[in-house]
Amino acid sequence: MPASWDVRLPYAPRVSSDLWLGAITTLSGAVLGGAISFVLSRQQMKDARAQRAEEAVRERHRRSVDRRLDAYADFYTRAYSFRNSIRAGQQSVPRLNIDEIGALSRSANAASSLVFLLVESPETYDACRAVVMAMSRTQDVIDDLGLDLPDKPWPELNEKMVIVLREFQAAVREELAVGGVERSW
Repeated sequence: MPASWDVRLPYAPRVSSDLWLGAITTLSGAVLGGAISFVLSRQQMKDARAQRAEEAVRERHRRSVDRRLDAYADFYTRAYSFRNSIRAGQQSVPRLNIDEIGALSRSANAASSLVFLLVESPETYDACRAVVMAMSRTQDVIDDLGLDLPDKPWPELNEKMVIVLREFQAAVREELAVGGVERSW
């Protein structure tokens, strides 16, 4: 052995077993503490990931409800405008001309496209179809007979639109879990 490797230790070569036991206990405590800290930090990371995933799901659901509510409200507003255009009031015929009523019908029909894309409930789907079909039948009557005949079925057409719009409104409220007026028909 070379002389440069001959190192003198600053303590006695014989170390008490108590000292070794203390060193091993300290070392094993440090390892155990590190392992516990590692496991806890991993658990916290998993919990944080799960919480972020839950928040993302809630946010997607909220955005979905908002999109559907906007689409349903737009369609309902346009369909209601069409209904108002055929409403029998003091006069027995609508106040708008055929082109204006047709424009309202086309506008509501176009808005129904977004409803059909976003709808999540078969009841809302069926109710929207019923509104579109009622508008189509009404528009067919207007196109076939015109507006100036006094024997028009305006009250019947108006009543049908009222019923299908209420059914649509009730289906939307149920789908979106919005409280409000109970079904009254």
